[in-house]
Amino acid sequence: MKYAGVLGLSILLFAESAHAVETAGDTAVEIKITAEVEVTVKTADGREEVKRVPAAKVLPGTAVIYTLNAKNTSAAPVADVVMTDPIPSAMEYVDGSVSAQDARVTFSVDGGKSFAAKEALKVKGEDGAMRAALPADFTHIRWQLEKPLAPGEVRAVSFRAKVE
Repeated sequence: MKYAGVLGLSILLFAESAHAVETAGDTAVEIKITAEVEVTVKTADGREEVKRVPAAKVLPGTAVIYTLNAKNTSAAPVADVVMTDPIPSAMEYVDGSVSAQDARVTFSVDGGKSFAAKEALKVKGEDGAMRAALPADFTHIRWQLEKPLAPGEVRAVSFRAKVE
């Protein structure tokens, strides 16, 4: 059985949110999304430490870390979980920042209509000739989990995008 979730993130919605993925019978996968930024804080002993905090307001050039946590809320394993996340408008994917635990990652440059490995993607340049897609061309990221989610299991994937 195939489970797919298309998750939308808005530059205005940086708070934690939860979305249900398509379900069948008594199987369900819940997706929880967080948007965070890294800040440097001083610890009580004076050391500096990098900490993630919810992204409430972000300035141009700031990288936001989007994390999607897929949780199997059913009593049975769920196979073929697919999560697709659009890169928010006014943001650009940070090349090499995608992480995935036991997942195949593909990208889209056409608004989520088709997906391929980022190295295989081509777009039409300003001169009309086809060229390799750049991180600024990516519109969506898709993760296809390679292993079933066990009951109660949570698996995380993430990426970074910078505010333009």
